Amino acid sequence: MERLLYLYGITLKEEVDSEAFSELTGIDGNGGLEVLDYGWCSAIVSRVEEDEFGEEALETNTKQMEWVQEKAYLHHEILISLKNALTLIPMKFCTLFQNEESLKKKMGAHEKEWMTLLEKLKGKEEWNIKIYNHSDRLKEQVADHHPEIQKKKEEISKMSKGMQYLQRKKLDQSIDQQVLQEQQKYVRQLHSEWEALCEDTAEKKVWNKNVTGKDADMCWNGAYLIDLEKVETFLKDITTANEQGEKAGWVIEVTGPWPPYHFSSISKSEVG
Repeated sequence: MERLLYLYGITLKEEVDSEAFSELTGIDGNGGLEVLDYGWCSAIVSRVEEDEFGEEALETNTKQMEWVQEKAYLHHEILISLKNALTLIPMKFCTLFQNEESLKKKMGAHEKEWMTLLEKLKGKEEWNIKIYNHSDRLKEQVADHHPEIQKKKEEISKMSKGMQYLQRKKLDQSIDQQVLQEQQKYVRQLHSEWEALCEDTAEKKVWNKNVTGKDADMCWNGAYLIDLEKVETFLKDITTANEQGEKAGWVIEVTGPWPPYHFSSISKSEVG
């Protein structure tokens, strides 16, 4: 029985060193990676057994969490290795073709689109940023330093005790609202600064504490496609922002470089 082709990614043929990739192990842990050329593009693949990766087998295997976690991890690690060696359009987990003919037909149909995308990705990296805020620290700063809040505190201090109680409750609500505004303003400002350094950006979903497992609120989640020459400046800016925002409870987490998951229009996927 002919084995299936598992497709990891598309790259520029001029960048491929077939011998180097043959040393990498495929997702099944058995065979090495292979290169299939079409026009100006090359596909990085490995051959897998239908009894594990065929349509019926996947219907069963993808319901088994251990199998999915193991294979998804291997898929990602292979993409990381490829990304470090060449410009790559990463494919989704379990992108499979029946044979070389079906894959080359797909490559022929998308060659122009892929070439344009590869030129955009060439010499660039994807970095992901999550911005968190310990709102209690920011609330303390707003309460102690915001001009409008200080003015309102002074007005309340001159009221009767009964009125002070009611007005202080309203003031607490105003402070909470101001904290939200400060959070939004801060992340917009940082994003604007980082965006100026990037070829492209992508806004991702902001998760609540139940998902992140953190004490701080996630206020921003974004991906940035950056020219290699600007990465150092980009990372320095993040370090500076982390230092300057610490007292107000800001924490900026940066991870990467990743395969350009969020900037490959044919292979968009959800990444944490």
